[in-house]
Amino acid sequence: MRYAFVDESYSRDRYFVGAYVVREDQLAIVKNAVHTALRYAEGFGVHAAAELHGYEIMSGKNAWSPLRGKARAALSIYRRALAEIAAVPGARAFVEGVDIPRLNTRYSYPQAPHLIALRHLLERLNEYASRVGDRVVVIADEVPDQQAHAMRMASYQSLTTGGYKPSKLARIEFPITFGKSAESPGIQCADMIVYLYRRVDAHEHLDDRAARSARELWTETHPLRPSARRWDP
Repeated sequence: MRYAFVDESYSRDRYFVGAYVVREDQLAIVKNAVHTALRYAEGFGVHAAAELHGYEIMSGKNAWSPLRGKARAALSIYRRALAEIAAVPGARAFVEGVDIPRLNTRYSYPQAPHLIALRHLLERLNEYASRVGDRVVVIADEVPDQQAHAMRMASYQSLTTGGYKPSKLARIEFPITFGKSAESPGIQCADMIVYLYRRVDAHEHLDDRAARSARELWTETHPLRPSARRWDP
């Protein structure tokens, strides 16, 4: 069995949903990887009870306030966390996104960007599970109307996902579980990956230094063989 931990990151123009995928027997390794990354952050004055959150690390918010104004320290911690996450043997990363302005221009009554990106992600996870001959349990960060989301996703097994390549998601275990990131090291890993990819994708809106830093950090995810796509309707 594979476990896919899912989180989202978005701006006015882009909505991304990402997954960090590991085998069931690796869950303890993931927990230890996150713990090791947080121990490293303690050396910069961050409390041991902090969670890995990409936005908060880079902006010095909440538990990561000791990093405010300390870009080098934030980048160092982010890099170490990604290295630990990517070192889990066989772990994979998937990111699916949508261009929101193009979506709203093309459709008079578009579906919610989160719903679209999550559906595309589930299709990718189902394809991956088929290739490796396994099934996938999906654990996502809490979102508004999550029960409605769970029911919609479960309906795909009878109605298909529709679109260009309709799928009944036969390799996905339903219902999707929603959990708190504080209780899920895997969701924290997904957060770090999807937030960073959104930054890489938004390079045209960043200054040169920030864009370069995002690209350099992304190289740390290469052991995860990340599959990242954005749908431009």
